[in-house]
Amino acid sequence: MVAVAHVAKPHGIRGELCMDSHAGSPLLFAPGQTLFLAAPGPKEGGGGPGRPKPFVVAASRQHTGRMLVTLKGVGDRNAADLLRGAVVYVAEADLPPPDEGEEYLFRLLGSRVYLADGPEGKGREVGEFEAILDTPGQITWVIRGTGGEEILFPAVPEFILGLDAGRKRIVIDPPPGLLELYLAKPK
Repeated sequence: MVAVAHVAKPHGIRGELCMDSHAGSPLLFAPGQTLFLAAPGPKEGGGGPGRPKPFVVAASRQHTGRMLVTLKGVGDRNAADLLRGAVVYVAEADLPPPDEGEEYLFRLLGSRVYLADGPEGKGREVGEFEAILDTPGQITWVIRGTGGEEILFPAVPEFILGLDAGRKRIVIDPPPGLLELYLAKPK
């Protein structure tokens, strides 16, 4: 299962859900597709999302940068409100193949990250690609440095020189001073 969206809020009174999609393809939300929704954990005491439950898409449309999705069995605003904050998953087998030169980020988790400062891009190792943060304006990667430090890396195309999911290898060229900011030893 791969997380592709989260439910932001209900939309209207007929059970439509407003979703923030992390997927590039609206086809994942096409009528007839199965989505798996994991309701958010309890507000008090923490806890993660619950066990994902399958829902079939009845209708969907794009609206102001978000997906509006109607699910079979979610017929009114009260039912939709119970899904507020839910994580939306699809089966990995339902994902379309990535375009040439592209890769799904979840397949790169655990990859070793290297700088491009050596011959043929074989620079020093920075650490391991550990997590993805969907921050406003851009995606941020969490890289666990070789010394255990957490590095927040802006995952924009100009800083990513190579992705190889098969070899679990990523080559980056970070902006000047970024790594030094995280790797500086406190005095």
